[in-house]
Amino acid sequence: MFRALAFAAVALLGGCKSKPAKQLDLDAIRVTGDARLRTDKVGDGQFASQTTFVLVDAENVAKEGAHVTLGGDLTSSTGEVLGHLKPQSLWIPGGEKRTFALVENERLARPESTSARIVVKGALLSDEPPRARITDLHVFDDYGKVVVQANLVNDADRIGQIMVIAAFHDPGGRPMTRPFQMIAIDKGQTRPVQFVGPPGSKTGTIFVGDVIY
Repeated sequence: MFRALAFAAVALLGGCKSKPAKQLDLDAIRVTGDARLRTDKVGDGQFASQTTFVLVDAENVAKEGAHVTLGGDLTSSTGEVLGHLKPQSLWIPGGEKRTFALVENERLARPESTSARIVVKGALLSDEPPRARITDLHVFDDYGKVVVQANLVNDADRIGQIMVIAAFHDPGGRPMTRPFQMIAIDKGQTRPVQFVGPPGSKTGTIFVGDVIY
């Protein structure tokens, strides 16, 4: 059971000599306190392993979108650090929320963990949002579980490999599951996507994760 969630923020230095990277004020990224700590199977086939991870929501309350990076630590009931969470970055448009899946850095099970300390490591501003986007989102109940359907649109001028992510939450707003699909999509193409949530899910959404061109 997830018992506690602590927050911290550190500035992330980056950029290049000619054009320094622009960072959004980290105070604009709000990590919710209703995260879910789990130890379960992660990966498929020979790459599958029992791993501890945290599902946690972050909201961008600014007007500008940003590539937000979260990381942190797994901790015991006494606050001892038992493992580190591998940082993950997601594009969060202004005023929207995304669900992160922060996996134990060495993909190890840490069943003795009782809490996690989540850190906002950076919020990188970009001149333009990702060229892949989700449109026509539909959410409906299917006998006690949520189903989400949408279209994936590739606005780029070349084929892409797009990670499409769904996030399902319980009636109290806590994240339950965060499945994903890797979809190859041609330039200018639109493809339908669908995800089915777990029993008891109340809300769901779909968003774009990693994009490779």
